[in-house]
Amino acid sequence: MTKTALVLQGGSLRSIYTSGVLDVFMENNIEFDCIIAVSAGGLNAGNYIAKHIGRTARINLLHSNNANFVGFKQFLSKGSIFNFDYIFHSPIKDIYPYNDDAVVNTKQRLIITATNCETGDPVYFEKNNNYDEMVHAMRASCSIPLLCKPVSIDGMMCLDGGVSDPIAVKKAFAEGYDKVVVVSTRNSEYRKKNSITLKILYKLFYKKYPKLIAKLNDAPNLYNSIIEEINKMEQEKKIFVIRPTRETKIRVTEKDVRKLVGLYFQGREDAQILFPQMFSYINGEHSLK
Repeated sequence: MTKTALVLQGGSLRSIYTSGVLDVFMENNIEFDCIIAVSAGGLNAGNYIAKHIGRTARINLLHSNNANFVGFKQFLSKGSIFNFDYIFHSPIKDIYPYNDDAVVNTKQRLIITATNCETGDPVYFEKNNNYDEMVHAMRASCSIPLLCKPVSIDGMMCLDGGVSDPIAVKKAFAEGYDKVVVVSTRNSEYRKKNSITLKILYKLFYKKYPKLIAKLNDAPNLYNSIIEEINKMEQEKKIFVIRPTRETKIRVTEKDVRKLVGLYFQGREDAQILFPQMFSYINGEHSLK
């Protein structure tokens, strides 16, 4: 029996592209045995497992301009650009009720990726029967370096999983899954660039964590090498990738709702167009092109 995994990249508000893809999946009752997600991909994964069609998109589209949700007001008052209490608890959970039980009791595995500040290595937190622990792991995974404070999980300080494993394809295969579908929030040509300014800031902010600094400095090279591997695996039909067909510049604190709406519908459109090829890949048919 084929075992399937869905791997979700992060990307802050750019992950509204993933929201569009997953809404189409939910509308067509498409499920995977396991979802492995990083950063904002984890927020999408939580709503996908709970079968809340449109919830992630509504939150991002209707609240991205709210200074109590995201922005430098939050950074100055709380030390993090995102107000995670706002996102995971009140008022978001009051406005858009969330089915905790569906997530806790599902047979689908949910694995959230974060980065251990002490070692610079990825750590993987798996959903158990405790919703609050899952939310805490998502907080850690979403904590962007320099813009968010590290999150303590059982005494381990963690940051954004995108630093150490931005697209966890290798993890999916290591967990024994035969077919891996990736939803990326960047097009295939995008590559990250090294920044001297960021390297200076990393050294200043994270002097307690020399291994984290090394990982942060190497993060663009790591990301670019992973993309090369993913492109090669895609060509060899070992994985299936859904990604934006065109690049849209989206800031971490993007205020242009029109851009976000456009990226959401691009995700929907790409998912619908690629359905036949994705099913061929999952079912092992040779007609995949």
